[in-house]
Amino acid sequence: DHLTLQKGSPNLRLALTREGWLQPWARLRSNENDEQSRLETMPPFQVLNRVRDIKPGASVIAAARDESGHDFPALAVQRFGNGRVGALMIGDVWHWGLHDETSHRDMDKAWRQLMRWLVADVPLRVDVQVEAKRDDPNQSVRLQVRVRDKKYQPLDDASVVLTVRTITNDFAPRRAESGAPASTNANTIRIVAEPSANETGLYETTYVPRETAGYLAEAVAADAAGVEAGRAQAGWTADPAADEFRSLKPNRALLETIARQTGGEVVAPDKLDAFVANLPNRKAPITESWTLPLWHRASVLLFAFICFVSEWGLRRRKGMA
Repeated sequence: DHLTLQKGSPNLRLALTREGWLQPWARLRSNENDEQSRLETMPPFQVLNRVRDIKPGASVIAAARDESGHDFPALAVQRFGNGRVGALMIGDVWHWGLHDETSHRDMDKAWRQLMRWLVADVPLRVDVQVEAKRDDPNQSVRLQVRVRDKKYQPLDDASVVLTVRTITNDFAPRRAESGAPASTNANTIRIVAEPSANETGLYETTYVPRETAGYLAEAVAADAAGVEAGRAQAGWTADPAADEFRSLKPNRALLETIARQTGGEVVAPDKLDAFVANLPNRKAPITESWTLPLWHRASVLLFAFICFVSEWGLRRRKGMA
């Protein structure tokens, strides 16, 4: 849409729309009454860049109301890709800051809140996400690293190295005394993430915790030239003992896996009577461990003697010592 500069419409009053009242960043006071009083004491604006319509998906946060009671969009925002964009249609906002000292502080605060909201959820060039694998008794996690270039496009030729550190309470006294972080190089593991076959710019790897502790993963990504593209961190905790008693529901998938790998079976409650009745007819494998020295077997001793005689005979036949 083409923008039209509208002049000669004095006393344009700024007012929050219904959606604007729901946005904390659009308000400068802690309650509705104070915010309404602030809006009423704002100086009127004289310049408005009028637009014909609002794009689908955009939200009007504030409106400019003229003396006839007509409302025009004054502040509209919309998500754009992984970020946000906003359009302020009032052309003389600076008049607000010149009204008095309080208005100047409010104007500065409004700009700060708007700018922070616009960039608050913008992803970094390197982002790490920890995804726990379901029904895994080892509590293994999938570490996903998304890498973007300077234009925030997926970077598919990067090299990603993950450094996983274990953080336990054993380091708490040492950290309190020396101020050192709660991890050392002794409990650090370096993992190279592999590119995903399903998504460009995504690199994945799997990590299996070895103990009950907190874990901190730091990803360092470099482009094809070896220049660092960025780094990011993510953390999680692992406690297999607590996870076992977290739910009273049996882990049937794990039980079926154990039964299948060991040649057993999972017995349902309604089949217990049949299982007990058939138990005497089942053959249970009996395993007995025994140890026998190798040299105590006559066959082994005879084989060694034959080898010795054969070597002696070959040497004598060839005239060797």
